[in-house]
Amino acid sequence: MRVTEVRPSEEVCHEAGWFAWDFYLEKPLTEEDIGRFRPLGSFLYLSSLKKPFFKSEGEYFHIKGIRGEDHFRAAVHAQHTDLLNMLRERLEDT
Repeated sequence: MRVTEVRPSEEVCHEAGWFAWDFYLEKPLTEEDIGRFRPLGSFLYLSSLKKPFFKSEGEYFHIKGIRGEDHFRAAVHAQHTDLLNMLRERLEDT
């Protein structure tokens, strides 16, 4: 899965020391793509919902998205923006 663009999110959270980014993808997220985030920390995937939702959280990041969408949101603590590259590599690694 290739990430086509990463841009600052319109969701403002920087006052708490966190910054959100929207990751845009070349195709919609599949269950397999979502599973790549499972080893990163706490993981929740509600596959039985009409729009299956997932989130993964670690000490300095939060990821959330919906299966079938062509984007997801990641928030990282300001002192750990290097995690954005790790998240991108995790998804693009084949």
